Amino acid sequence: MARLISMPVGLVPRAMTPLSGPRAVGGGGNTSIGNFMQTVASPFGAWRWQFTFPVSKDAKFRRYRGWVTALHGGANATRVPFGDPDMITLLEAGLSASPAQERFGLPWGNGESWSNDQNWQMTAPNVKLAADAAFDTTIIRLDDQFWGHQLQPGDYLGFFPLHFGLYTVTEERGYGEYRIWPPLRKALTTDDFATLYPTMAMRLESEDAASATRSVGYAEEATVTLVEVFDYDTRDYFAD
Repeated sequence: MARLISMPVGLVPRAMTPLSGPRAVGGGGNTSIGNFMQTVASPFGAWRWQFTFPVSKDAKFRRYRGWVTALHGGANATRVPFGDPDMITLLEAGLSASPAQERFGLPWGNGESWSNDQNWQMTAPNVKLAADAAFDTTIIRLDDQFWGHQLQPGDYLGFFPLHFGLYTVTEERGYGEYRIWPPLRKALTTDDFATLYPTMAMRLESEDAASATRSVGYAEEATVTLVEVFDYDTRDYFAD
């Protein structure tokens, strides 16, 4: 059985480009007797992204080429965390923190840092689901806590525990109800949480979907094209 691997720590893309967005089944229109055009479409499709990794060498390049090799041309999948650079601020997300705390993080309760002298990084809180949501639906409802009623079209979110998927808010319907794309890859219950730090399972689009060119002095910028592996397929086929 295929494996689900993690991206190496510190491997961060310089740029991310979505190569395919919502497509439609039966997109088109019909003209009524009154000459009114009615359009009908059902959104579907999987995410497809191109990631650009910066010039690198030494350990960073070793980690990159090891990750690409482990993907085996698409036979294995990888966890891809989506840290949105345009995410709402921590203050907008309902977290009160000073600029210094946002930049440098927080120590343990005893005032000590981790063994590497780093603090806990501050992140936006999680929000509970306000209602169950069926598999393949595009409507969700969030509790009125923290950022649960603050999202707007264009915001990214995901869910946990045990949920692979990246979702975009396409409509704010009021009182914490949102329309999202793509449709839910897995059913949700009120025991689940929404997060502003979604994770997708993805695989290489093809054997030539990743480059790892190494020049004399350094490795050139590298591009990797990944396609989404649906949550249920991840559990059925990438569980090793």
